[in-house]
Amino acid sequence: MANQATPLFRLFKLTITAEQRANFVAAGKHNLVTSIQNEPGTLAMYALRVVPAGLENRVIEVYRDGVSYDQHANSPQFKAFRAVAKDAVTQQAVVNLTPIVLREQAQPLLVSGEPRFVQLTEVTLKPGQAAAYQKLVTASGSAATAVQPGRLVVAVGRVVDDPQKWVVFEVYQDKLAYQRYQQTAANRYYQLASQALIQTAQTTVLSPDTLVNQGGLTLVNRQG
Repeated sequence: MANQATPLFRLFKLTITAEQRANFVAAGKHNLVTSIQNEPGTLAMYALRVVPAGLENRVIEVYRDGVSYDQHANSPQFKAFRAVAKDAVTQQAVVNLTPIVLREQAQPLLVSGEPRFVQLTEVTLKPGQAAAYQKLVTASGSAATAVQPGRLVVAVGRVVDDPQKWVVFEVYQDKLAYQRYQQTAANRYYQLASQALIQTAQTTVLSPDTLVNQGGLTLVNRQG
């Protein structure tokens, strides 16, 4: 599904209690699966944990627009999840992102309790390099825009209130698919070209709890 509107794109960083983890995961799965099935404007939702304990969690959401988010926020499944999260979540931070690249495989994704190789990279650019970095990640043939067999999702966003900070989210079928992608010419070029632009890059490998999307989303924002 190609989408011409500028979607809502957000990253949540959550810390939860060990006692509530099972309830949190179950309520999250119900929320994500029901929403992706019933809400056309809910484009993608990914619930993940930082291993090994799983008490540090990341949630990434993409909605078609604000109206679509409001529909989701008023849904019974989200209200049920919020009731559980009220007891489970001890800390929460929200990162609002301007979507620069959103690419998915055509086939909808519905993964729960199955392994995938997922990583989240938080990038801080050198001063004044935001435009150059955006040009790099949106260029034709760029590593950031490439979706190929085994690479299921790539999402690149610029932090709304700090254009020097960026987020790169990737989902691969497995570790082998990730390793194969690292050897592609597009990825090698990105790694080389980005060295002059990036000040710091912190990559976190995440384990999926539930990953869902509508499939086929394609957005490349060259204007910002």
